[in-house]
Amino acid sequence: MKDSDIGVIVVIYAIATWFLVMTLQLPEGAQSYPLILISALYVCNTLLLLQQIWHFKRHKLFINDFRKIFQGFIPSQFFGVVIGCVIYLALVNYLGYYISSVLYLILAQFFLKVKPIPAVISCVCVMGVTYLVFSMFLKVPLPLGVLFE
Repeated sequence: MKDSDIGVIVVIYAIATWFLVMTLQLPEGAQSYPLILISALYVCNTLLLLQQIWHFKRHKLFINDFRKIFQGFIPSQFFGVVIGCVIYLALVNYLGYYISSVLYLILAQFFLKVKPIPAVISCVCVMGVTYLVFSMFLKVPLPLGVLFE
């Protein structure tokens, strides 16, 4: 059993519970799909927890792997991306989903020192899949932004 696995399990349970609370505030007809996804998240997370307990009972070993996980951690990159997320959330209201998402993806990947060609390819793929799934298939209106309404 690893310390990092327990941390991930706790965080996933917290996020799933947060989503569950928000989902239960939706109209009843809009709750079914999110509830299915949240249930799957709870089930998978519980399976991970059971697997960790089984490994602990089998090996009687508890590993502190945080030092190994955070080896090479660059705080400036981490906090830069977090600040970028906050700016992105603010920009979505003004520039709309697509423009602000492209800007965020390109700038975040540049900040994380991803090479230009893979950064552009991943941005095009993410935005293409987003457009196909949300705009074409599900017909979900994404924010246009105050500037473009």
